[in-house]
Amino acid sequence: MRVLYVVTIVCMLALFGCSSANPVKAPSWVMNPSESGKVSGVGNCRRHINGFSAQRMVAIRRGLDEIAMQKGMTISNVALVGTVGTQAGTTTSLESWSFQTVDNQKVTAVVKASWVDPVTEELFVWVVSN
Repeated sequence: MRVLYVVTIVCMLALFGCSSANPVKAPSWVMNPSESGKVSGVGNCRRHINGFSAQRMVAIRRGLDEIAMQKGMTISNVALVGTVGTQAGTTTSLESWSFQTVDNQKVTAVVKASWVDPVTEELFVWVVSN
């Protein structure tokens, strides 16, 4: 009888402990980026080995790629990652290019908002075409 009582208390504590956690709520533009008829996209990137500025650059590039795809453009992405190791340490470098072309048109856009998921540290960037 005592074991049943202890198991019941432990289950209740676990249930109440989990129910009080507030789920992370993303901004509405993450799932629905369209804005008043303008072509827009959301780019995302998880934590980047080269820091936040590289993470932001990748996310913006992905947002631009999404806009270019909606406009029917040809998209080519190239990423070159190199690692060099010596006795003194290891260095890693990243070079990344994104090409969007169709009839010599350029993809121009503005970053309207950004949001970092506090759980996964993934950066989301909302990009709206000009």
